[in-house]
Amino acid sequence: MSKAKHQVGGRGNILELPSSKLAKPISYEEGNFYATIKHNEKYTPLRPFLPRTYGFFDASDYDLKRIRTKELKVMLEKLSNLALVEQKTNNTRYFVMENLTQGMRKPCLMDIKMGRRCHDLIDGYEKKIKKIKKCKASTSWPCGFRLIGLKKFNHKTGVYERRDPEWGVSLTEEQSEEPLRIFLNNGLKNRVDIAQFFLDKLQKLRSVLRQYTGLRFYTSSLLFIYDAFSNRANLKLIDFTHSHVDIPQGQDDDGYLFGVENLIQILQKIINENK
Repeated sequence: MSKAKHQVGGRGNILELPSSKLAKPISYEEGNFYATIKHNEKYTPLRPFLPRTYGFFDASDYDLKRIRTKELKVMLEKLSNLALVEQKTNNTRYFVMENLTQGMRKPCLMDIKMGRRCHDLIDGYEKKIKKIKKCKASTSWPCGFRLIGLKKFNHKTGVYERRDPEWGVSLTEEQSEEPLRIFLNNGLKNRVDIAQFFLDKLQKLRSVLRQYTGLRFYTSSLLFIYDAFSNRANLKLIDFTHSHVDIPQGQDDDGYLFGVENLIQILQKIINENK
């Protein structure tokens, strides 16, 4: 078991497992969110936009260091059902999910934190004020999204280019198009085919999200993925530690759809410029 090679965001280390799967450290709250989406038929239209999941296991750091590949494969065949995630543990809970970069020659990834709100309902006053200031000082407030990280393969130089969270926070509203423009340019040309794929996916996501009035994705992200050597691509919603499914209509808006609308406009602009 080793750290995932292509992680561009998140605080915990994502681990690569046998059988083309990943193990991500998951909080009690995020586990419950995944369980709700998976087991409530109301959210069937939303499921294709989330990574495929297989269950979870609990393990200490010591367990993970000494476990052998053969033992790990057996353990993965006996994953706990996601519906049981409400059982708390003193160990780290790992959520097993699909590896979205599996089979890609040179995966390119971009993590975009969505929405105009950086705090959760349970945050205290001081923490809330601190996060609001951070949000308003970045592209999150005027645009509804902020770059967390990206890596893309440059065909001209033959190496990966990266951008980190600090760079993302430093961008102004006028520079908000830069992450997508950098991500979609492979050093030789703009990947208009990939831009069109992401545009289509975001438009479908917008239609699905408009069906729900109680969903809030505070501090969650959109993960953009494509292969530098093919037309394979994917887009998924990730990171749901501060997400909720039952907020009363009209209350505590997260600005998520606002961010999706702005990303759609930027992608449409890039496509039109390259016709």
